[in-house]
Amino acid sequence: MGRAVRECRGRIGMTQTRLAELSGLTQAAISRLEHGKCMPTFALLERIAGAFGSALLVSVDPGHGVTVAFTGNGETA
Repeated sequence: MGRAVRECRGRIGMTQTRLAELSGLTQAAISRLEHGKCMPTFALLERIAGAFGSALLVSVDPGHGVTVAFTGNGETA
């Protein structure tokens, strides 16, 4: 999940600090999320999707894991 956040943020040129401001989190919380040091809730992912101006897509494939994607404004992560 953190990788999807990091990739989308990087693709649109947004800093961790700016994402933190837009999502109501701290830069440290964004860093922990991106490095897999915390398990985000759906509510937190929804806030991040809002900060990206994207839709949040979550796919659960039993036995194969969870996929998270942010889509919108021509972006897909």
